[in-house]
Amino acid sequence: MKRKYLDYLIPLLLVCLLFFGSWKLANHFYNKELLEQQEEFLTSNGELMIHRLDLENLSSSANHEAIDYFAQEAHDRITLMDSNAKIIFDSTNPDLKGSREDRPEVKTVLSNASIGASVRYSSTLDTELLYTAQPIRSGDKIVGILRVAKRTSAFQPKTKNFQRTIFIILLFFYAFIYLIICYLTYQRNRPIQAVLPVLQRMLKAPEKSNYVMQHSSQWKELYITVNQISEQLNETYAAYTSTEEQFSTLFHELTIGVFIIDTEGRFSMVNPAMEELLQIGGAKDHYYWQVIADNKFIQLIQQILVDKGQVHREISTKLPTSMNLDIRLRYIENELHGDQIMGTVYDLTHVRRLEKIQRDFVGNVSHELKTPVTSLLGFTETLLDGAKEDPELTTEFLTIMENDAKRLQRLIQDIIELSKDSDDLAEDRQTIEINTFLQQQIDLYQHILKKKKIAITIDGPADGFYQTRLTFFQPIIKNLLENAIQYSPENSQIEISYALNDELKLIVTDHGIGMSKEDQKRIFERFYRVDKARSRHSGGTGLGLAIVKEYSEILGGSVSVESHPKLGSTFIVLLPNK
Repeated sequence: MKRKYLDYLIPLLLVCLLFFGSWKLANHFYNKELLEQQEEFLTSNGELMIHRLDLENLSSSANHEAIDYFAQEAHDRITLMDSNAKIIFDSTNPDLKGSREDRPEVKTVLSNASIGASVRYSSTLDTELLYTAQPIRSGDKIVGILRVAKRTSAFQPKTKNFQRTIFIILLFFYAFIYLIICYLTYQRNRPIQAVLPVLQRMLKAPEKSNYVMQHSSQWKELYITVNQISEQLNETYAAYTSTEEQFSTLFHELTIGVFIIDTEGRFSMVNPAMEELLQIGGAKDHYYWQVIADNKFIQLIQQILVDKGQVHREISTKLPTSMNLDIRLRYIENELHGDQIMGTVYDLTHVRRLEKIQRDFVGNVSHELKTPVTSLLGFTETLLDGAKEDPELTTEFLTIMENDAKRLQRLIQDIIELSKDSDDLAEDRQTIEINTFLQQQIDLYQHILKKKKIAITIDGPADGFYQTRLTFFQPIIKNLLENAIQYSPENSQIEISYALNDELKLIVTDHGIGMSKEDQKRIFERFYRVDKARSRHSGGTGLGLAIVKEYSEILGGSVSVESHPKLGSTFIVLLPNK
């Protein structure tokens, strides 16, 4: 309420100050202008008087009579003085004598000015007078001074009438301005009074729809916007609630153990999979050393608390049971809710068991391969040493050798079938429109691009058709895109350009971490990573660029890179256009 009154009181005080200031200023300029007009009038009368005077004898009776006549006609006081400012004759007091050289208007004339003027009180007439003085010249010589004075009371009524008129005009003018200010203030506060309660309800209950129920043509757009914000907030809150539920469902349904520990060592979040690994329930809000029994696991958490970094390690634990655990721990700085440690734990016990089975499989395959080969070699040497002379023995040996050979054939065929991949499949060449194809590939990563706020631009001729083996060309584009997105920072841009002449020249440029000259020499090697931690964290295998190189060469082309640390990388692929 206080603010509401201040909105009207402060403008009122300002308007009052402006009103009185304007009134005083107008009076000042009007009085100044009126005095200047009176000075000009008195000066004009003085000039007429000087033309009627006898300049040879200023003290003559004719001059006295002329001065009396003019003084009576104009109701002015006229004083005639010699060149030294001594009074010769004064129309008001004929007996007045003495010098007036100390008067301001007279001083001005004695300093060779053409006219002098001043307003002051006259002790002779006991009233305030406007004095003007001007020199009487005979040739180039000043022979006397004529001073004309008029009572200021003669034109004071005009001043009072003007002051009254100006006061009324300014009063109405500033009253009108204040009314306008009050109206604008009311109009300004009107939407606030209508919108503020709605906004407060939106904050208290975002799950409910709140609307401004006012109707105003002036503030219609504002009210509509607030209502739209309310709807969007309601939808956003609903989406947030739904997302939170989805996250909670996903968090609890994950087969990987996930947990978050605060800096005090308490579990702030822990999913059922983690509790199952620890074989304990209700771990939340408990200290990690109260829940985790394995010392290696506890030491990893303590290490992260000290180093404030990240760690990825596989440990073998026998508590609570014998397991192989893949543990990833990361220290997360959070100024709002406090720093935290996020950990994921994957049970590799089954994986390691499968790896053992695989090793056993390879050993068994080697043994199965070795057995028929050894048998074939043994029977062959026996036959060559003379057993071939015995037909029955030869037939028996050859039958055994045939069976071993067939067995070997089946074994090799099974291994080949297991090792087949898409490279063994024949494919005809296909014609694609490059711009459309690139856009389709980019669309596959829209969720990542939106998350990292990365923009991708395509620069190249429209309707550019290119014939290629899509099985090899598509992975080239896919891996270059993934590499650029992976190493680009947030709020950055990726440029893709292409030119199609005798060959297809495809250029992909990112503004990521870049690489050194040494890294550029090895970037296309299998499993080589410039930033191992980032590749590992993002799921990179180290094979993407190796695939780009091998597939480019399979299509008869080449790939090269230009890069500088912290300035990004540019990959250039050249493929024949046949």
